[in-house]
Amino acid sequence: MARDKQTTPAVLAPHSWDLEHWPDYIYPHTESRARYLVRAYRNDLLNVGALTRVGREIVIIGAAYSRWLQSGAKNVAGYESNANRAPQVPAA
Repeated sequence: MARDKQTTPAVLAPHSWDLEHWPDYIYPHTESRARYLVRAYRNDLLNVGALTRVGREIVIIGAAYSRWLQSGAKNVAGYESNANRAPQVPAA
C-alpha cells in the first residue's frame, strides 16, 4: 500500500548578512562599529546562535541577533526594541 507523502510548507530562512557587508539600517549601522561589536561580544553571539562562519566569511544570523539585542535591552534605559530600524538623521 502506497503512503501519501505529507508535504510541509517551505520555511523562509531568517535574514542574514556577512560582516563585511553590514547593512546600514541594522544596529550598529556601520561596518567598523559592527566589527568592534562582534569582537567584543563574540562568545555571547556564538552562544545564542547569532554568529557563524561560512568558509572564510563571518555571517550574522538576523533572527538570533535581534533576540540577542532584545535580551540586553533591559540594561539600557530608554531603549526602543526595534533592532533593525533605520538610523535617525538629526535635523539641521
